Amino acid sequence: MKNKKPLLLLCLIMATAVVTFFSCQKNVVAPADETNIPAGKSELQIMLTDDPSQIFDSIFIDIKRVEVKVKDSTGAERWDTLTIRAGVYNILRFRNGLDTLLAIGYIPNGEIKKIRLTLGSNNYVMLNGVSIPLNLTSSDAVITIDVNGHVDRIGTRRFKIWLDFDGHGSIRIKSNGRLELKLKLSHFCNGNSGEIEGEIRPSGALPAVVMAIAGTDTLTAIPDRDGEFKIRGIKTSTATLIITPSNGYKDSVITNIQIRRGDDTDLGKIVLHR
Repeated sequence: MKNKKPLLLLCLIMATAVVTFFSCQKNVVAPADETNIPAGKSELQIMLTDDPSQIFDSIFIDIKRVEVKVKDSTGAERWDTLTIRAGVYNILRFRNGLDTLLAIGYIPNGEIKKIRLTLGSNNYVMLNGVSIPLNLTSSDAVITIDVNGHVDRIGTRRFKIWLDFDGHGSIRIKSNGRLELKLKLSHFCNGNSGEIEGEIRPSGALPAVVMAIAGTDTLTAIPDRDGEFKIRGIKTSTATLIITPSNGYKDSVITNIQIRRGDDTDLGKIVLHR
């Protein structure tokens, strides 16, 4: 019989290398095993995604702190601070279905009521290679959103929620020409929302803007260079898609798109015409 130890050792080394590679690629704090979650606690993961800008090349937001308010079984409410990688995030990196882990931590068992973000002063945009500061008042540096229990359960005591930054709608031009940051923030989870994805064709119709009208919400995507797009966090049962292409191609409207909670509606290739 051949000696299998060298082969086994090689497989173990390769497996370790693969795990190390993907851990570095994800660049997030690894979530703990449930057996390590302290008694009376749950783990919460907060993901960051973005509704893209049609104007700016990059939007950098300085995030200093993320807190969560929980109502426990006794009815008492308290704020807990989560572990984050504090720093400046280019939120336009996280679009077309992309996201990143923003914060993670242990919270008391109970109902998650609110999430609170505290911003720093190093906020700015990039436009045609030029950095432009975003002015932030002290009253706008703290943003609180109501969650009221709308999170995804991803384990017995593990939960996840997405924060959706409206980069474009958060920036205002003042009369003196300066840019002001008033961060617009919403949230969603797979349990209370659905997704739309598709592919714009031909490539000559790009760049394009895709908007989903869902009740009172307007969600935006800018297809990538392959024409692919994804819009997440749609909370209505139906939606209308408005596609605005370029280079002489005609606008297109798709109505009555069925939205399924926790599922993806794939529209496939959407062919536009001049």
